[in-house]
Amino acid sequence: MSSLEDMKKGCDVGSANIDSVITAKEKKVILHAMLVRFPIGQITAILGPSGCGKTTLLDFVTRSISGGAVAKGVVNLPGRSGYVPQGDKLHGFYTCYSYMKHYARLSGLEMNEETEHKIDSILESLGLSTHKHTIVGDLFRRGLSGGQKRRLSVALEALGSPPNLFLDEPTSGLDSESALRLIKFLRSYVRESPGRRVILTIHQPSSFIWKEMENIVLLSQGKLMYQGSRNQIENFFEVNNAPTPTSYNPADHYVTMVNSDFTLHENAIILSPDDWETAFTQWSASNSHELSSPKVQSENIVTPFSPRGNTISRIIELTRRYFKNLILNPGILGTRLAMYTMLSLLIGALFWNLGASVTFTSIQSRIAVLFYSVAFFVFMSVAVLPFTVMERDIVEKEVRNSYYHPAVYQVAQAVASIPGAAILALVTCILICSMTSLRAPLWFFSQYVSLPCLRGSTGTTR
Repeated sequence: MSSLEDMKKGCDVGSANIDSVITAKEKKVILHAMLVRFPIGQITAILGPSGCGKTTLLDFVTRSISGGAVAKGVVNLPGRSGYVPQGDKLHGFYTCYSYMKHYARLSGLEMNEETEHKIDSILESLGLSTHKHTIVGDLFRRGLSGGQKRRLSVALEALGSPPNLFLDEPTSGLDSESALRLIKFLRSYVRESPGRRVILTIHQPSSFIWKEMENIVLLSQGKLMYQGSRNQIENFFEVNNAPTPTSYNPADHYVTMVNSDFTLHENAIILSPDDWETAFTQWSASNSHELSSPKVQSENIVTPFSPRGNTISRIIELTRRYFKNLILNPGILGTRLAMYTMLSLLIGALFWNLGASVTFTSIQSRIAVLFYSVAFFVFMSVAVLPFTVMERDIVEKEVRNSYYHPAVYQVAQAVASIPGAAILALVTCILICSMTSLRAPLWFFSQYVSLPCLRGSTGTTR
């Protein structure tokens, strides 16, 4: 395991000193001890076979280990972070441009000419300018393609200019040209401002994308097979009698060599993952003078920090988003309104003109009306669950990227839900009270306070 001195040496470029990441129940080691460095001004690509721990390493670095895993270690990455998950967690009712404006307000950016130009520039760089006013789309409406949604997800996080930008499989679902354009955008992003770094996982980069990578982290079975400059990785494999064959994609070759599950060519698995780990330790020790991370920028850089909006502005923006969702997706409230109306009509028909009866049985029926009203209408709140599930993933992503605290979101939801709840309550009361001929609570209150024994003029009390 790396020493504290090694950790300090890595501070100028950013680092993750991992002791271990273990599943809580099975005690299975997902990531073994390793020290991974992330130079500023560079794209760090995390490669390896499926299940090698790429996403877990990204979760460790972003301090978001979940799924019952227990992580031990230290992360040193100054500045705010932005994270683009593998799945596109987006609202379907926004257009590309309106979504960018929404995230600009959440980030605390002023909507001025400079911000407008930045939005246009990012959309142009990612090939989305012609789809500027196209909706994202969802299950009910067609919109952007999967690859376009992927690029929009990157654009939204790049808008806030986080110094540390993390991406999980950003090229998945993209054609070769779109994938290359995305990587070139990330390369320009990391270099246009001091103190930035891009860290991404990638499964199978093309030879063109491979040339855009600068810092490589190669994993297998949760162990570190190689880390360092892309220009040096071929030398490491040549020393271990595994050079890249002629006309073969280098990235495919390196991943194949450390893959213990499958063999794609006759030279695969010359060494086991344990042997590769040992070989890298020995090789890096003998080539330490060549492996020092190039200082693309000065070590004494003040990391830029893009301010986020204050709490009130975030609540207002999230409330605005809720109402925009209701306006553009009337089915969210309309479905609940239709279901509440049908149940109200059913209860009204079952207890028709109940208020005109004063028998003992009618008193029990009044209790039944209260029970059905509470039980049915509380149960029917499940109608909103499908929309809540979709919203949850988006909120988790935004909270992870520090756009707002969960409490801020809950306050905004509580405020925004008041009009909808009031409409449902009004429709329910009008239908049930009118069909059952039950008096309104205001009528009972007015009759109660008008009793002679309760008026102060009588001088009597009860």
